[in-house]
Amino acid sequence: MHENSLENDENDVQDHKVKLRNETIVALEKLKSEIMRNDTEPLLTLFTTWNNSPVKNAVHNITLRNWMTLRPYVVPVIFLYDNLTKQAGGGIPILKYMYIDVMRLFKSTFYAYSNADILFTDTLIYTLFSLKEYMKHISMPILVVGKRHNVNFLTMSEGLSWKSITQVAQMRGKLFNGFAEDYFITTPEYPWRDIAEVVIGRPAYDNWLVYRSRKLQVNVIDSTNTILAVHQTTGSGNYEGHKQTNSNYNHNLLVKLYKFIKYKTGFIECIEKYTDYKNEILLVKTRIVEKQCTV
Repeated sequence: MHENSLENDENDVQDHKVKLRNETIVALEKLKSEIMRNDTEPLLTLFTTWNNSPVKNAVHNITLRNWMTLRPYVVPVIFLYDNLTKQAGGGIPILKYMYIDVMRLFKSTFYAYSNADILFTDTLIYTLFSLKEYMKHISMPILVVGKRHNVNFLTMSEGLSWKSITQVAQMRGKLFNGFAEDYFITTPEYPWRDIAEVVIGRPAYDNWLVYRSRKLQVNVIDSTNTILAVHQTTGSGNYEGHKQTNSNYNHNLLVKLYKFIKYKTGFIECIEKYTDYKNEILLVKTRIVEKQCTV
């Protein structure tokens, strides 16, 4: 009798999971129709930029094709370097003005800059769909970041579908360190106008941005468990920003402004809130972080 009772309980849990999954699929289809009819805004405006580089052309083509598969929930935007008027450090785009410009031109629930070599799957859509509901219960802006999976020399065929990206991440991907943050998902209320003029593609801006957001009591959330972000690693390796010209630009700017920067408090491991699933429901949970994470 006891074994039968346990089996029935497990079946009930599975039935509940299937029901919740189906309800989410139906809700997303409804949202899709509303977006396509212009009855509601997309979930995310996802933007990036890149220099023309023969070495990186294949990577950027894969990224562009991948981001297009996220439509209509996600609006992909590519900034051309020639059209970026706010630059520093020898012609490098300033992050805050990219957000300000894209929010002026596009309407969506969330906005995100991502490095141009990062691929996403439908896990991005599911996470943001759930966070949209979470936003109803909080007052402060949101910043969502997460760790990436590095995959060496990902091919076009491997990057064509969400399924193949997931498979290659499981088979060949390696979860990278928490000091590397490659995408920054924010709500429109995020105080970009008050953020220092750090540039993209150079060290320090990512950890400082997370640190600064935590200092400002923004709702910083680690989405590593629920958003698969795949980095297309090439022969340049996983530390390209450190090899670029003016690699110390952000650090020098921030030290000039703030004297001392607690970069480690901007690592993923120092973020108290994180997303995870329980019985097909995405939850924002809270964890205890080390004392050295105090801002």
